[in-house]
Amino acid sequence: MTDDPSASSPLAGTTLPVGRLQHRFGNTDLGFDAWIWRSDQPGPALVINGATHGDEYEGPTLLRQWVETWQPVDLCGTVVIVPVLNEAAFAAKQRCHPIDGENLARAFPGAPEGAPTSRLAHLFETQVLAHATHYVDLHSGGQALELHPWVGYIVGGGADIDATQRAMAACFDSFWCWAGPYLPGRTLSAAFHRKVAAIYTECRGAGEVLPADLADLDQGLQNLLIELSCVAGAQPPLAVQSFHQSTDAEETHLQAHHPAPHAGTFESIVALRDVVEAGATLGIVRPILDQPPTPIFAETSGTVVLRRHECVVQPGDALFVIVPL
Repeated sequence: MTDDPSASSPLAGTTLPVGRLQHRFGNTDLGFDAWIWRSDQPGPALVINGATHGDEYEGPTLLRQWVETWQPVDLCGTVVIVPVLNEAAFAAKQRCHPIDGENLARAFPGAPEGAPTSRLAHLFETQVLAHATHYVDLHSGGQALELHPWVGYIVGGGADIDATQRAMAACFDSFWCWAGPYLPGRTLSAAFHRKVAAIYTECRGAGEVLPADLADLDQGLQNLLIELSCVAGAQPPLAVQSFHQSTDAEETHLQAHHPAPHAGTFESIVALRDVVEAGATLGIVRPILDQPPTPIFAETSGTVVLRRHECVVQPGDALFVIVPL
């Protein structure tokens, strides 16, 4: 066993052939398929993946389309696309791994032995992220949530990386932008430690794949390839994004806000993008037993950027997120 697991990756050496190839990282029981485009011209190593959570379908849908149709001209560097990172969760149509129940977006850096989610995190970080210069993780609200789409990144990795990430995020100009402090366990946390410029996107979710979201993601990725000089071309004029930078890491912890006080059925009174004042009633949770409903009040003033889509809730389920946009 090598002291450096990343050395065994096909991305580690110079023997990777020029052109397009498919490679299986790991095995049939635990692993993921990647499509790799490599140029004979120097340039960035850009990694893009979907389905870190298995019930988030926008990334896999768009990236599969790219795998089938993308034929870059005058490519510089290497582009790695992983449509479905968390295959078991994706097949089970659920957020987390069906065997260990663990959340891959909280498992990094992982470990080479142990539960499947931890091993998958270790495999992706050491075999793929270790060789990236730039990284994009495509997320969404999944089945349980619906979101006002945004693009985000971790600040504090250094002035140069922060500036690069801001420029990468600006490529997704149909989304608002949310920068925030480091939180452990994420794919972007692993990129942060490796000094890889990294962003993530969040599409609407709600168990659907909206054509508008796919179009926005597609255009954003095309803009990004030009921004990073992976491909030649003139980038179209970019719209100015709404921007918010959190100074408290807990503000970006989506699952920590407006938790359901008890089990029951959830009814929202407000819509996504509504601007609300602190203390306003956002919705109610009706208990299953013959008890009065519990109102949910806004923790702060701002714009509703997350709202629970599922109507049945358990104690602690996040119901809303409000950001001061």
